[in-house]
Amino acid sequence: MHARGGATASVRGLTVDPPSAPNPPADPSRRNRAAALLSIVSNTCLVIVKLVVGLVTGSVAVISEAAHSSSDLLASGIAYLGVRASARPADDDHRYGHHKAENLAAGLEGVLVLAVGGVVAVESLRRLVEGGEPVVHLEWAVAVMVLSAVVNTAVARHLYRVARGTGSPAIEGDAAHLSADVWTSAGTAAGLMVVAATGWDALDAAIALAVAGYVVWLGLRLTGRAAQALLDHTPPEADLAAIERTLGELAGDGVSFHAVRARRAGSTTHIDLHMVVPPETTVREGHRMSGRVKSALTDAVADADVLIHLEDHGRSR
Repeated sequence: MHARGGATASVRGLTVDPPSAPNPPADPSRRNRAAALLSIVSNTCLVIVKLVVGLVTGSVAVISEAAHSSSDLLASGIAYLGVRASARPADDDHRYGHHKAENLAAGLEGVLVLAVGGVVAVESLRRLVEGGEPVVHLEWAVAVMVLSAVVNTAVARHLYRVARGTGSPAIEGDAAHLSADVWTSAGTAAGLMVVAATGWDALDAAIALAVAGYVVWLGLRLTGRAAQALLDHTPPEADLAAIERTLGELAGDGVSFHAVRARRAGSTTHIDLHMVVPPETTVREGHRMSGRVKSALTDAVADADVLIHLEDHGRSR
């Protein structure tokens, strides 16, 4: 028999009432959507400012940063669509829900970042080989890079807080993009200061090439992580340790566990296991006992979905 629900009886027969929650936490899906919208707004503003300043100054480094922010903007839009789709309930065509939409969104973000990095790299190499117009109004270029670093630092920190609270891979990926922008913007600002001091305009294209290399590395990293999740990769060690610790505390008095498995789909951790109970256990008692195990696991692992198969000692392996 299988148990997905749970009463409040303990494995050893003691009744345990669940803790009350007078102030329920905010809806994770709503928090994710709000975070993605904030990222969309900030990236839109930065793309416009960087593009205008890049065209006015003729700096390919600033234009490459505008392209980088454009990829972040598109990635934020993908993340928003991903968290919305992930929040949809299970239906006839998707009996296990739509949680992996977030992982798919994170994968698309990675591919997008890779493409943008490649385009910027090609343009930077062309400028290095063929040369280009001298960069003017360098103070404007430096100022917009500093502004970008400050804005993205604030937004990325907020997104990381949301991702830690909701477990959203799409929001975490969006935060990673913005964190990358912080470093590339700071590096670009420093490089442009050197250009202003030395007059070596070729350094502008070299900076852009370095930015492109970092963006390509980030895209590969994000794509790889998303692919692992889509292939039902094992959850983080912290979650596995929490599962093992919780089951260890509940085992004993004829109760044991085996065939324990876990995987991540979006922000949800799916856990399934076999629970061995004494042979004299009734169906009602078995469901109460498994309900206690499920409650303990959902307390130990955020946003867990638990499936328990009950066995008696005579059938367990």
